[in-house]
Amino acid sequence: MAGLHGGAGTSTVASLFGTDAADAGQGWPVAAGWKRPLPTLQVVVVARTHYSGLEAADAFLRQWTAGELPESRLLGLVLVDDAPRLLSSQAQEAKRLLKLSPRGAHIPWIEQWRVQPPELDGLPRRLKRIVRGYRALAEEKE
Repeated sequence: MAGLHGGAGTSTVASLFGTDAADAGQGWPVAAGWKRPLPTLQVVVVARTHYSGLEAADAFLRQWTAGELPESRLLGLVLVDDAPRLLSSQAQEAKRLLKLSPRGAHIPWIEQWRVQPPELDGLPRRLKRIVRGYRALAEEKE
């Protein structure tokens, strides 16, 4: 997981995947080391649905579409709600951005996460489907 801006929710989203994912911080992750060939990293980028997050997602997707982010594979974009209800303009922009990504996912506001981390056993079906979808995509050959 890579965050497109500070406070994107990357650690929270990565925790939904258990030990299958890690928060890589901000920036496009690229494998390093002496072993050749280097592995292709499977990357999910995360942003919030507020103005800065949507702007960062738009800028990122422009770079990715232009082929400026090689060496790793973009699996998709996850947008995490920044409030209990989105404004219609936010919802429209989120929908547009999610369509530009190989796989787009939207995580709604979950009030409980403000005071405690997500519990993997009690995830809503929608979030379980998102995790399964990205896992399946990661297992596919390029």
